[in-house]
Amino acid sequence: MVSKMTRDNFIPEHRRYSQRLAHLERQNNSAQAREHQPISNKVVGIKKQRRNSSKKRISVLAWFFGIILLIMIYIISPLSKITDITISGNNELSNERVEKATTIWRGRLIWTAFLAQRHLEREAKIRDPQIRSLRVNLRGPQSVHVAITENHLLGEGQIGKQKYAVLTNGQLQLTTAQNTNIDFKGFEKDREQLKILGQQLGKLKSVIYHGISSIEYQPTKESPHQIILYMKDGNTVKANLTNVGNKLKYYPSILTKMKGQGVVDLRVGAYSYDYGSKDK
Repeated sequence: MVSKMTRDNFIPEHRRYSQRLAHLERQNNSAQAREHQPISNKVVGIKKQRRNSSKKRISVLAWFFGIILLIMIYIISPLSKITDITISGNNELSNERVEKATTIWRGRLIWTAFLAQRHLEREAKIRDPQIRSLRVNLRGPQSVHVAITENHLLGEGQIGKQKYAVLTNGQLQLTTAQNTNIDFKGFEKDREQLKILGQQLGKLKSVIYHGISSIEYQPTKESPHQIILYMKDGNTVKANLTNVGNKLKYYPSILTKMKGQGVVDLRVGAYSYDYGSKDK
């Protein structure tokens, strides 16, 4: 009984073993067949792989040079010329004046304006000192946006026989326009002092320097940098042009302590007194 059961268990195991040997033999025969396939078949396979590889390379190169060709055609075609210009950030400068200073005009190749904007900014500052900075942005294939910041106009002063616009960065610009802002007086022979004063006033908020009607340069032995500011509110301010930008910013708070119109003295410290007051 035992021997019969053992034999019955052995037969399935033997079959599985035989099947496994047969499978391994088939794999071995298949591998040998591949190894002993004719050389001509191997050559054909290699050539086919090379052809496929060459087609891929040619396709990639064709796409690459095609894109370059399209870009070149666009660059030299009318499609790359500026047809629309928008400008922002200019309050005192007109759009025409900005376009003239930046040399960005309709019909110019758009890529020359975008790629050369550092050069354009440098040249624009030379052509028009009232331009502080600019940036060119593309808004479309034929549209650009020019964003600028300005050196604001403070007023006008006389140097020799010439009239100059005084800007908030201290630069002086020849002008023939009618002055509607601060009237700078007494600087006919003191160009550098006027530049310093412009830089000082440029530190102030616009609401403060817009409240100045005129400024006179009145140096004395005791106060070699003395200036007199005549305010639009009727007050008079005495200050030094070398530090007026740091001191005049307190003018609004000083006004709250004044009972009426008078003099604000900022030369040494800061105090005020009414016109006609004995306490000077």
